[in-house]
Amino acid sequence: MSSDSESYLKNLMSHFQYTSVQNSFFIYSEGENRHPKQDIKLGPKGKNGKAAYVDYIVKLPKRSLEEFCRWVYRFMGNAQFISPQYLAEQHQKFARALIDRYSSKAI
Repeated sequence: MSSDSESYLKNLMSHFQYTSVQNSFFIYSEGENRHPKQDIKLGPKGKNGKAAYVDYIVKLPKRSLEEFCRWVYRFMGNAQFISPQYLAEQHQKFARALIDRYSSKAI
């Protein structure tokens, strides 16, 4: 098999590999069926009788992770990546950069 064919097949196969992503949302405003491969688990009830957070678990192809992250970032202060670890670290890095941006300027 030629190098180009191998590269093409490797790229094609990467579209079929899924990554399990778990987030906790501390507000819940999305509909029940955001994604066909989702699993929603309610956290313990808070003082108001509602779930303190919602765990949102979804299996996504690698090519969809960037778009999914952009969706989660809309909820920056109310979302926490649980897994995979590298997305949790990336989210934390962006949150710190946001804090630094606001801390360095007088409001």
